[in-house]
Amino acid sequence: MTQSIIIKKPQVTANDIRIIGSRKSGKTTYLASLLRMPEQLKKQFKGLKITAISDDAEDLIGSAKDILEQGAIFTGTDIGDEPYFAFQISIPATKKSPAITLNLNVKDYSGETFECAAIPQKSSEFEEYLEDWLSAQSWMIMLTDWETENDRKIYAPALKKLLKELSEQSEVNEHLKKLKVAVVMSKCERGELWPCRLDAEEDLFRVRLKETYQVLKENLPPSRLRFFACSSFGVLSNSYGEHDPRPNRWIPDDGSSAEFSAYLRDASIWQPFGLISPLYWLTTGRVFHDERL
Repeated sequence: MTQSIIIKKPQVTANDIRIIGSRKSGKTTYLASLLRMPEQLKKQFKGLKITAISDDAEDLIGSAKDILEQGAIFTGTDIGDEPYFAFQISIPATKKSPAITLNLNVKDYSGETFECAAIPQKSSEFEEYLEDWLSAQSWMIMLTDWETENDRKIYAPALKKLLKELSEQSEVNEHLKKLKVAVVMSKCERGELWPCRLDAEEDLFRVRLKETYQVLKENLPPSRLRFFACSSFGVLSNSYGEHDPRPNRWIPDDGSSAEFSAYLRDASIWQPFGLISPLYWLTTGRVFHDERL
């Protein structure tokens, strides 16, 4: 009697995400890195594939090389003209995770839209965006600065306002009681952050953004909140025997904004960190245990 062979097909799941965060947190650079995933990672994870679906995602892929290697600006991030990135991530099976395909719809908002939540006189502007944010399944909140003043005056009050609105709307909209929030410290290629990336909650947020961390923990249950670290550029080398933790990016010293001018120092050894992990958790509720993604 012949034995039939069962071929397991990858699980397919979808998510509608809003990327919200402060100015200079590198949200568009993050997406450009994700959509242009380096060949080195694709070789390490055979079957890893990123596929653009929307026109904005296609445009970003076309611009990604210049964004990452020359510091170019993606033109679609103006307030009121937020780009819509629809794309698919196929992740092969690992020892700890089954194969899965993530279908993602992502809107990327400029930093001003997040920060206006912390300013009472801009509450009307905040309300314009809130309706759309509350229509999503997930939020990815990107922060990058840990100065005490920003923690106290911008991040904590903005998140307190945002989570207050989420709680109030949850009373009349059941789906909002399931909305998950991934909080991401970006630009972790910086020397003071790179060693802390493996336990982002404890070593980055609890220590460096105390008031922001407290607001998040007080307003969201553990099942709907998780902390991450990511780097669009990575370091020059993190391999055993070749350790070189210097950031793999240049920031021109001509006075231009680092948000739009930072670019890869050596594109041939580009290895970003933690790009997929927050999206994976937001979509599946599970942690992806391989730190390279």
